[in-house]
Amino acid sequence: MCPWGRAALDLCGLRDVAVRAKAASCWGPFMAACAVAVRAPAAVARKPVAVRLQHPARPFQRPFLLVRRSVYAQRQAASFLPTGIFALKLLISAFAGAAITTGLWPDNWRPIAPGALAPERPETAIDRDGWAGRVYRRMPRAARGLEEDENDSGIDRALPSNYPRRVKTVTFTAPAPLPGLPTAANELTGRRLRYLIGSSTSGPARDGEIIEVSYDTSEPAKRGISIAYCNLFDEKNTGRYGPYLKTSDTAAQYNEGQIDPRGPGWEKNLREQYERRKRQGFAYVELDNPDAYSVKDVIGAIELAASYGLKVIAKNPLLVEHGAASYVAHPNVFGVIVERGAGAPDDMDALRRRAGKPDLPVWFVAFGSGRKWAGNVASTAKHYRNMSVTYSSAGEYGNSIDILPPA
Repeated sequence: MCPWGRAALDLCGLRDVAVRAKAASCWGPFMAACAVAVRAPAAVARKPVAVRLQHPARPFQRPFLLVRRSVYAQRQAASFLPTGIFALKLLISAFAGAAITTGLWPDNWRPIAPGALAPERPETAIDRDGWAGRVYRRMPRAARGLEEDENDSGIDRALPSNYPRRVKTVTFTAPAPLPGLPTAANELTGRRLRYLIGSSTSGPARDGEIIEVSYDTSEPAKRGISIAYCNLFDEKNTGRYGPYLKTSDTAAQYNEGQIDPRGPGWEKNLREQYERRKRQGFAYVELDNPDAYSVKDVIGAIELAASYGLKVIAKNPLLVEHGAASYVAHPNVFGVIVERGAGAPDDMDALRRRAGKPDLPVWFVAFGSGRKWAGNVASTAKHYRNMSVTYSSAGEYGNSIDILPPA
């Protein structure tokens, strides 16, 4: 034993402990220090040696072993603590994930009913044309997967591709022109009219003028703009456009056939005239004797002319009952011719304004004994724009004399 170890034992009065420690001198200074640590409390209390000898000291090796075991147990417990905390966190995370998944999982699933996947027999569908085809019903929603249901949410698959569908049609109607709104440019505005429907020739045509030729004239004038005369009556009274009516005094006076608009001859007469005038190179036509028919029949004739690319000049619109404004307001009407007794300038200006065409050209024409009437009309018409008056001294519209040129 080293000297400093023996001195320590002497100071503590533990000689008998030193005798036992000699046998374990192989542990060296470390074992001596441990003995001092164990027996130090007794030395400090300064109890009599006799009292200490009544209780034999325990073997020197046991306290050291107990200390090492307790330290080892603490270290082992300390090493298990992080592992336990990690396992607890992992368990809590698993429970939290299961709770969130349960909350977000759709609850509209249902078990597949027996026989839901059984194939169904096709049915037969008949389309609008009488064709038959097979139609397969849709599989029940419960029998399909979640992915297909999600795809169906944005796409309608209620009907198969070969199922006959109803076709919806949309009809667009051009709105009628409103009063006060500007209309499209009219090339007839401000031009003089030479109304020559009673002449076999177009006369001395001039640039910038309008010439209306007779029913039998086969070509437009060489100069200016030409209008072809057309008749809603059977001009030659051929009997080819029946059935006929007997309600017009004008038809009886001129020995013309009043065609029944409900019969097949009405459209036949119009189409033959339109085809002939279009072939001859005319762009404008006048439809005479509209006052013998309803405004519906007259407008139908105007629209038929439009289908041939022909523009229409209205005739005596104030004599057409219950629809003069509709007659003049039609988009395919580009001018108005007014005969003696068929309207005054004031009335015609009010009519064209109601029709939404305040600048529509109006031409007053007269012949024979209508010279005075023409003068009276001119004195009033001079206060309006695009109104003019002419008079024929060579019978019924055999020539054209200006009484009032258009302003």
